[in-house]
Amino acid sequence: MKELDELIASGSAGRLGGVYLHLCGFEQCAPSHSFGPAVRDHTLIHCVLSGRGKFYAGGQCRTVSAGEAFLILPGAVTTYTADSADPWRYCWVGFNGADVPEILRCCGLGAERMVFPYASSPQEMEACVRNILTSARLGANPFRTLSLLFEFLALLSGDSPFEQPPGPSIAGAAMDYVAKNFSYPITVEDIAQHVGVNRSHLFRIFKKAVGMPPQRYLLEYKLQRAAELLSRTELRVAEVMYSCGFSDPANFSRLFKRRFGAPPAEYRQSRPPEKHPAAPADQSR
Repeated sequence: MKELDELIASGSAGRLGGVYLHLCGFEQCAPSHSFGPAVRDHTLIHCVLSGRGKFYAGGQCRTVSAGEAFLILPGAVTTYTADSADPWRYCWVGFNGADVPEILRCCGLGAERMVFPYASSPQEMEACVRNILTSARLGANPFRTLSLLFEFLALLSGDSPFEQPPGPSIAGAAMDYVAKNFSYPITVEDIAQHVGVNRSHLFRIFKKAVGMPPQRYLLEYKLQRAAELLSRTELRVAEVMYSCGFSDPANFSRLFKRRFGAPPAEYRQSRPPEKHPAAPADQSR
């Protein structure tokens, strides 16, 4: 008897960002059961849980077995057929959104790699998709559904390292990390760990791309943000200090005076708001 369990996501699944759930389901196919040729208007991934079958796309035919998946891209003409002796049972998840091309790129998937082994076990994959089915019912929490969709993508790609960006992008990622975390007591070691390189490698890349060492850039960024807050806000000097990742008033005052020629309180009095220095440009965007 053929099992068919499918859900086309309602508005409750939520279009909360650049990717959202379109549909998901399970099917135990009958021998030689076939679908297509057809096209889809969304991205669709089938994960084979048991058995096998054939997937036809782009003029090629591939046998797909348990532990493998096949990708259907929007607008692509595809056909898939269950084996006559050992028909497949599979689950599928369809999704859409502006971020999908980048998500597929990060997962190493696309027109050149439409059949691939998924990283998890069939049992883990089945449990995840069943959770998506339950979560996406009408009235369910859309944030839960979205988190499970990302869990599905994580089970596809596993824990293998993603492609590391080239040197200039590493510098940009480091600058972005500083811009988002300058109010905390971060170190160059923290930055290096975040971008996935050692400290000496970060030093070489960063200095070549930005023109200064990362330690100097971090201090300069924090001090210029402090100058901006002193010019634009009514925050007390101590509040500015903590907001910019400093914790020692004497050290903050000394560093600030060395950079701007006056301690923070005097700087506020002597500099009109329109003349505050701009923070270093965030070149990662």
